Amino acid sequence: MGYDLNLIRMKKIQKAFIALLLGFVLAACGTTAFTGRKQFLMYSDESVSALSDESYSEFMKTAVISKNTSAASTVKSVGSRMTAALASYLQGIGQADHLAGLSWDFTLVSDQAVNAFCLPNGKIVLYEGVLKFADNPNHLAIVIGHEMGHAVARHGNERMSQQALLTSAGQIAAEVFTRTKYGENPQYVELFNQAFAVGTGVGVTLPFSRKHEYEADKIGLYIMALAGFDIYQTPMFWEKMASANQKSTFDFLSTHPADSKRIAAISASLDEAAKYYRDPNMK
Repeated sequence: MGYDLNLIRMKKIQKAFIALLLGFVLAACGTTAFTGRKQFLMYSDESVSALSDESYSEFMKTAVISKNTSAASTVKSVGSRMTAALASYLQGIGQADHLAGLSWDFTLVSDQAVNAFCLPNGKIVLYEGVLKFADNPNHLAIVIGHEMGHAVARHGNERMSQQALLTSAGQIAAEVFTRTKYGENPQYVELFNQAFAVGTGVGVTLPFSRKHEYEADKIGLYIMALAGFDIYQTPMFWEKMASANQKSTFDFLSTHPADSKRIAAISASLDEAAKYYRDPNMK
């Protein structure tokens, strides 16, 4: 029985390349706040924060600040209460490093889209459209807590690192591949595609994003509890949002969890999050 030397060499390249990637991952390993999940972080908090500052400045050049001063004041009040509770807790357990690079700020903009976002530096923007559903401080805390969860868990850094790793992996592997004669044979092209998961946009990137959404929900509940907000209103809030959302997306390809699964995951986390509850009136 003969051996295909080209195929053997290709498999050796694959193993060596995977070992190289594992080395990168182990060298840049971090841990998320609250959940303790291991994560791959290539960038410093300072560099991510600097990029976030630039993005925020660009956004604010065209954004219109809400004239609803009462709502804007409530957004800032809820946000300040949550950030103070989070800082107190993390400092108390010796994990204040999770706050590195975060400069919290809460802005309400005049836009009727039902949307909110948080940049990795802690700049959180709520659109006025959210107020149709978040019509009390507890509901605002749900939205703000979720966005804070993304920031304190460094999801922005993690997504950037994942993308950089995938891009670098493809470039390095392609360079190795093109320096051999394997690329001339369709059999080896297919082997290459399978070995290095060409087309990993769905297989690698999106599942991490779905994981981030679940994790941000969970961390948001913890922060809400620390600040003394009613976490048990959270499932009802998302049910209200879901009933108003007429769009449906294919579950697997969605970067956000399906509403029913998201609500179920939140409900399953409530009792654990309740252990973090602190009475805001107690000093």
